[in-house]
Amino acid sequence: MSSSQGSTYAGQQSLPRLPIPTLEETLERFPSTVSALLSSTSSNNDINDNKEMKECLNEVHKFLTTDGPTLQKLLIEYDEKGKEEGNVGSFIEEFWTDAYLAPDSSVVMNLNPFFVLEVCIYVMCYSVTMF
Repeated sequence: MSSSQGSTYAGQQSLPRLPIPTLEETLERFPSTVSALLSSTSSNNDINDNKEMKECLNEVHKFLTTDGPTLQKLLIEYDEKGKEEGNVGSFIEEFWTDAYLAPDSSVVMNLNPFFVLEVCIYVMCYSVTMF
């Protein structure tokens, strides 16, 4: 390898960072994304007529006015700190590394990380588990 080629990650810091969408942009897209997970569908395909969707939209609004802004701020701070320190190239990099690069599998190309959505029986809540 010639010195002009450099190492694999030599230009990593000069690559553009992934943009972090605003909390409002994320929550605006969320209902259409989650609609596929709802158990019932409206006869006229209007997601706003669905009881589960109405509950979901209430939770989205609650998140926007409670924990959402704090978590968004922490995400932005995490991204900025990674940029300043040069140890994280993107807010998604740590997940990507843990999910795709860290597993000690003989055939990593067949690895497909996924999430499991669980409904708690005793306390009505949703949790996400990464495998």
